[in-house]
Amino acid sequence: MTLTRLVPGPGQTWNADDPGLVSALADLYALPPHPGGSIRINMIASLNGSAVGGDGTSETLSNRMDRAILKVIRSLADVVVVGAGTVRKEGYLAPKDSTLAVVTASGDLTGHRLHHAARPPVILCPESATARVAEQLAGIDHRPIALRSSDLDSHEIVDALRQAGLPNMVCEGGPTLAAAFLAAGVVDELCLTTAPQLHAPGTPLLPRLDRTVETDLRQLLVDGSGMLYARWGIGSGES
Repeated sequence: MTLTRLVPGPGQTWNADDPGLVSALADLYALPPHPGGSIRINMIASLNGSAVGGDGTSETLSNRMDRAILKVIRSLADVVVVGAGTVRKEGYLAPKDSTLAVVTASGDLTGHRLHHAARPPVILCPESATARVAEQLAGIDHRPIALRSSDLDSHEIVDALRQAGLPNMVCEGGPTLAAAFLAAGVVDELCLTTAPQLHAPGTPLLPRLDRTVETDLRQLLVDGSGMLYARWGIGSGES
């Protein structure tokens, strides 16, 4: 499989088996500079905007190249942030090269696979949910962070992770958490993979987004299967 850069031009092509691909991807996805740390969203969707494929998870939308890019984006971040709904639905595995942070309002981490996390996962939740988290992660080394707000305020989540020494973040959803980050104006960049598939009814990529967010296309790649990989800069425009 090949990977070709379309934007910015002129195009350049890499092969999936090229030993220099990981280094090239690290350059292509270098973190945008931002005071205090950079915040990305990294997600995948079908052509009609579904965040899940035929099995009800994002896994069937993905492919080998997408997973290689995902690994590099994770390695460039200090922390991978996900909502508990994604943990429950997809049996989320902790990344190998960065810390995992799970955001939960209820403390319900049913289906988690955090037993063998390389680094203690960070669990952010309201004070009222800390006991349930402790019960579900009994015997697992983790870092609980109690939030003042019960509604999982995005600014408080970002501030708490920065205070924990994790300034560069990549949010991998789910869709509700990603939309909340965008609506709060805390995101610097959206990395969006578009799979050449159609799924209905699916799960909307960004539900409950109650504002218009201005973007600019920083980079566009395409692989041999027609998968598109875009980096969108996030502005402050609103309507």
